[in-house]
This record gives sequence, structure tokens and C-alpha cells, in this order.
Amino acid sequence: MPNSEFITDTDVPPGSLVLFDFDGTLSSRDSLLPFLHYALGTIGLVKTLLKASPWLVGYALRLIPNDVAKTRLLSAAFLGENISVLREKGQTFAKTILPSMLQPYMMARLAGYQNAGCCCVLVSASLDLYLQPWAKSVGMTAVLCSSLRCDLAGRIADGFKDKNCHGEEKVRRIQAFLKEQASGPPPVILAYGDTRGDIPMMELANQAWWVRSPSVYKFIK
Repeated sequence: MPNSEFITDTDVPPGSLVLFDFDGTLSSRDSLLPFLHYALGTIGLVKTLLKASPWLVGYALRLIPNDVAKTRLLSAAFLGENISVLREKGQTFAKTILPSMLQPYMMARLAGYQNAGCCCVLVSASLDLYLQPWAKSVGMTAVLCSSLRCDLAGRIADGFKDKNCHGEEKVRRIQAFLKEQASGPPPVILAYGDTRGDIPMMELANQAWWVRSPSVYKFIK
């Protein structure tokens, strides 16, 4: 947790739900490619990008949906790999590399909400392999994110265990999380994001903010 002064953007009652995107919101940049680099090495990453390049180019040209391009990239990277090995790499990545990618002013804001007794939840399209251990280390209540699908032998298969946690899927995950809470609906829902994929989540919230380093702007519905 940061040692800087606790910060919240508004006075919120204890038990409020605060939703945080990760890439570009709590972190300064995308975390998936750095994880791929860490897990595969430079040569492995180059091979993966070349193998997935038709879908990545299609996505860049807006000819292929985000989910399809991401599935192809992750399959090129990890198809057939043992999930336990990737989890170990994810834990090490979360401890050694992710901390250097965090935005201090946003981590101070997270700490402020935690200090105020809020329920802070990470909602991200990135992978649970490293987000789960990282979120646990900073005391977040829950993590709603993307998970790779595995076969019965524990090896990575094509696609996601559930859908890629992006756009409307974020809202579905949040609503499912809220239904599981014995405490009932939160008094207030707040959200922080930085891309169009976060807009459905931000529209679900009572108040939301765009993160534009090093500033935070009110999201107008």
C-alpha cells in the first residue's frame, strides 16, 4: 500500500463499491504485453507476435473484434502450456514487475477508499494469472478479469474460461458479483476507467472518472 496521504474524490459511505480498471487506470500502461515478454522471453514474444500478426493487424484496422484478436494472441503464446507453470510466472510477475507500472496517484486513491471502508474491486480484461496475486497483495476485495481456458490435463486450450472481461462483459461480471453479496446492494457505486471498453462499467456507476495521467476527470453520462 502507498505511504502517501489517503485520497478519495468524494465523501462516500462505508460499504460503497468502487470499481477500478487496471491497464491505464491503476497502471500507467498495458500489462499484457509485458507479461507475455516476461513469460516467453524476447524471442518467444517476437515469434508469438508474428504468428498472431494477421489478427493483430485486423484488429488495428478495426476489421476484427478485440476478443478474437486477443484469443488468437494468447493461443499463439500459451496453447498447450501447463497452467500451473503460468500461474507461478504470474505470481512472480505480480511481485517483481507490476509494482513499477503502477500510478502512485491512483494507488493513493485506492488506499483512500479502502481506508474509508469501501469495497474495492478490480475489473479488467487482463489475465488472472498476475492480477489475482497482485490484487490480493494490495488488499482488494475481489478481482473480475479474464481467465484462460484449460483442458482436463491442466493445459491451456483455445479461448477464455469465460468471456473476455471487456465492455459489456464487465457489467455482467459486476452484476453477478453483487448478487453474491450477502450485505445487499452498496449505497454508492463508483468507477474508474480509461478506455471505451470501460464505458459500460462507468455508466453502471453512480459516479465515474476518466483517468488521464496525471489527472482524473469526471465522466459525464
